[in-house]
Amino acid sequence: MKKILLNLYFWPVFVLLSLLGIGLLPFILLAGRIILRRNIAHSLRLAIGLYGRIIVRGVVFMAPVKVYGRLYDIPRPAIFIANHNSAIDPYLFGAIPGEHCFVTSWPFKIPIYGPLMKLAGYINISDGWDTLRQKCRQRLEKGVSVIIWPEGHRSRNGKIGRFRKGAFQLAVETGYPIQPVCIFGSGDVLLPGERFLSPGRVRLRLLAPIYPARKGDLQTRTLELRRQSFEAIERCLAEYGPDSGYPACSLLTPQKGV
Repeated sequence: MKKILLNLYFWPVFVLLSLLGIGLLPFILLAGRIILRRNIAHSLRLAIGLYGRIIVRGVVFMAPVKVYGRLYDIPRPAIFIANHNSAIDPYLFGAIPGEHCFVTSWPFKIPIYGPLMKLAGYINISDGWDTLRQKCRQRLEKGVSVIIWPEGHRSRNGKIGRFRKGAFQLAVETGYPIQPVCIFGSGDVLLPGERFLSPGRVRLRLLAPIYPARKGDLQTRTLELRRQSFEAIERCLAEYGPDSGYPACSLLTPQKGV
């Protein structure tokens, strides 16, 4: 019954909110241009961030998405990485303040979303590594954090998969830190292949940023940074995940530091 009520509530509100956002978008972009003197991509990224924040904080899947860790001490810009379990994961970054740019592929094929993502300057993996690296560097140098899913796809069993090295090579080449994020519960809300939401509580845990080593060859530093990042997320998932025995109530109060 909860699942039926959740979907009867969520999807109409989600559609109405999306239509409202699209209707207001020209005015938001115009205000960003005139008042903030920002370009369209910058204003649109901030607007998309606000859209995501309203969904995860206001519309919600059953309860507001909670974030744990030093939310306002994270380095900016940074290369965010996270475990990926669900199509709702990108929306969760609306709970993290700041200007973000997604690096992704298949969402560019979604009607309306795709053109808006291009307009916002999001980066399509399908354009190839050289283009991706160049665009990521440009965004970072302008103070915009990039978000990369190092597994390359959503997990089908909730387990963390092998990390590809692109995000870590980018960090070594540019000197910007990796900011690991652990996502809990999103796979319970919407598994890959599912169309209807299930009630669930979603949590994000920000881990300590990991800076690339300054000495050594590119390959060695990239692989070491990938190892450190994978182990940090794997350890966090094991420590606080559903199979850990960690009391769920301990996650109900956000902590000041982790």
